[in-house]
Amino acid sequence: MRCLCVGLARLRALGCVALVSGVLTPVLFADSPPPAPKFIRFGSALAEDDSPVEPPFDQSPMIGYDRETVQRIIREELEAEKTRTQQQAAPGTVAAGKASAVGSDREMKARWENGFVAETNDKAFRIHIGGRLEFDNSWFTQDGNLLLGGSPTQEMLDGTLFRRARLRTDGRLWEYIDFACEVNFANIQDVSNVENSTVQVGSVGLTDFYVTFREVPYVGNIRMGHMQAPVSLERYSSSNAWYYMERSSMFDAFYNPNDYQNGIVAFDSYLDDCVTLAASAAWINKSTVQSFGFGADEGTYGFGGRATALPIYNDEGRSLVHVGAGYFHQALVDDRFSIASRPLLRAGAGGNDTPNLIFTGTYFTPNGVGIANLEAAWVQGPFSLSSEWAVAQVSDVFEQSDFTSPRGDATYQAAYIEGGLFITPDDQRRYDKKTGTWTRTNPVRSAFGTHRENCQSGSGLGAIQLVTRYTYLDLVDGEPTLTPTSGGAQAGRQHDVTLGVNWYLNSQTWFMVNYVATHIDSVVPGADGDINGVGGRLHLDF
Repeated sequence: MRCLCVGLARLRALGCVALVSGVLTPVLFADSPPPAPKFIRFGSALAEDDSPVEPPFDQSPMIGYDRETVQRIIREELEAEKTRTQQQAAPGTVAAGKASAVGSDREMKARWENGFVAETNDKAFRIHIGGRLEFDNSWFTQDGNLLLGGSPTQEMLDGTLFRRARLRTDGRLWEYIDFACEVNFANIQDVSNVENSTVQVGSVGLTDFYVTFREVPYVGNIRMGHMQAPVSLERYSSSNAWYYMERSSMFDAFYNPNDYQNGIVAFDSYLDDCVTLAASAAWINKSTVQSFGFGADEGTYGFGGRATALPIYNDEGRSLVHVGAGYFHQALVDDRFSIASRPLLRAGAGGNDTPNLIFTGTYFTPNGVGIANLEAAWVQGPFSLSSEWAVAQVSDVFEQSDFTSPRGDATYQAAYIEGGLFITPDDQRRYDKKTGTWTRTNPVRSAFGTHRENCQSGSGLGAIQLVTRYTYLDLVDGEPTLTPTSGGAQAGRQHDVTLGVNWYLNSQTWFMVNYVATHIDSVVPGADGDINGVGGRLHLDF
């Protein structure tokens, strides 16, 4: 208390000195300009309640400087000194007034963001722990003359399966290194139409398993590991963002045999993310690079690239036009190629449970296979429309592995067009500008919850969407037509029409119902026919 009184007495004395100086100075120094003010540092310029404290002044002349200006300057100086002191005391500080070193902040704060996420304040470290579950059930009817899997006795069986069952960890290290480690517990979809696969059905394998180096000079981003090549809007978009139980027959015939690859991808976005470019180089083919991520075979490489653009992008994606093109060339294991397609609804454990509908048979070429792709999409409020066309070209085809019995060249085509309409207010299809792909649906009003934007209480419906799609696959064209010489399914053309309803309870949980009508035009006389199926899916990811 004695110290406080003495301090206050000193403050009053200094104030008197300043007052006397202000009165006498006009008389003694009337013709002299006012000098800059000088201040005595006295600790803090703020009281405990953040109200200003009367600052003491020295004996310097104060003509022309009002009390508010003096208080403001003192306050600014003290705040600057406080900032310098905090920076010097902070761990990992490089120098006073400069940003702290990357990694100096190790304290993480957790939150829920489509899964458990923990992140440091400077975002240099981030971890997400999650997974994915897709539970499917399907029912079928078919014409009896179809040669499914090449057999007149093969039938599409009603059944159930876990289409995807994955656990995932991804995140960021030291600000510029991203990673993803995802384990797949449902490898059925990875092996069911690969002739010589040695992976046992139900084996645990890898999907996304890679490291990404961000903001690399002159390149952008470099990803290395086990991943998907950047080809096709449909293929490069996550299944968390897709509107149908299966991707189109284009994916199954042209891209799925090399769905995941070991290699490297360079990618970046430009012009306010309205243009994306990506290129990849990888080891390819499931029979050599298996779901476990290992494999060896001489010369089985693949190279590809994709470019996209947004000539129109307004209102945070509620109105956009997307265009893109891609190309992928791959060598062939043992110079063998074969192309097949399965139904757009699945059940059971693959193989006989989900047979090929059309199949070229196995042929040989020393030149590899090239696949070119064009893509386009349009979003206007709740309505969306997208389409792709792809052509696979194989030259110098032979029936035998010693390149005897030449059959000429083969050219196969595939396409789809699909549309969707949200019937719940304000919902829309979401788009990721950084990668030029679709991203997950995020309902404006989650079911049985509250309005996310203005916190109005009440129970919402979630997002409800109607979808339809037509897909076409041609495995006939060639010089001459390539059809199996013995056994196996038969080449032909596949037409599919899908009608569906999606109900998104929230951004992570939804129900999906698809009706698929498939027609097969077979090269085998009398083997044409139809398949009708209804499937339902429960999807959850976190």
